[in-house]
Amino acid sequence: MIKKVLFILFLFLMSSEVYCCDCSGKPSIKENWELAHQVFIGKIVKVDSLLYGSYGQKVYVFSVKISKSYKGEIFPGYEYRDLLANGSGSCDNYFNIGEEYLIYSNRSNYVLSSSMCSRTALLKNVDLEELSVLDKLNKAYLNDNEVKVSKLRNDLDYQIDLVKNSFQEKLKRKDLTIYILSLLSFILIVILLISFFKNKRSFKRNN
Repeated sequence: MIKKVLFILFLFLMSSEVYCCDCSGKPSIKENWELAHQVFIGKIVKVDSLLYGSYGQKVYVFSVKISKSYKGEIFPGYEYRDLLANGSGSCDNYFNIGEEYLIYSNRSNYVLSSSMCSRTALLKNVDLEELSVLDKLNKAYLNDNEVKVSKLRNDLDYQIDLVKNSFQEKLKRKDLTIYILSLLSFILIVILLISFFKNKRSFKRNN
C-alpha cells in the first residue's frame, strides 16, 4: 500500500509543472515603468502551447493585440506582440485568451516576456490612478525624446552649416587664387609683349 502511494506521488510530481518563483515585492509604478522594455494595454487573441524549450520544458506563446501604449512606439499595422512563457521553474506570467491586461514586458534576446513579479494584471483589476501615472510618465518620456530629437536636429544643422561655410570659404579662396594667377599671367604676357616689341625695334634700328 505504501509503495503504491509513493508511486502515485512520484508520478504526480513528475507530471505536474513545478513553479519556484519568489518575488520580494512588486515595484512601484515608476520603478516598473523604468525597468520595463514596453508597457501597454492589450488583449490576448491567441495562445500557442505546442512549443518546447531546449530542456524539454513547455513554452507558451501569447499573442497580444495592443490598444494603448505607455512605453514603446506602436505603429499602425504593427499592433501585435508575442509574449513567451516557460512552462516550469520560471516567473513568467500566463494569460487567458480573450482577456485584456495591463502588461509590463521585458525583452531578452529580442523576445518579450512578462514577470509575475511585475505589476502586470488584468485591466479590470488595475486602479485608474496607476493608468494616470503611466500616462504622465509616457508624456514626459515623449517630450524628453522630442527635445533630444530637436537638439540632435539643431546640432546636425549646425554641423551642416559649418561644413557649408567651410566649403564656401574654400571656394572663395580658390576663386581668389585663380583670379590672382590670371592677373599675374596677364601682366607677364604684357611684359613679354612689351619686351618683344622693344627688342624688335632695337633690331630694326641696328639694321
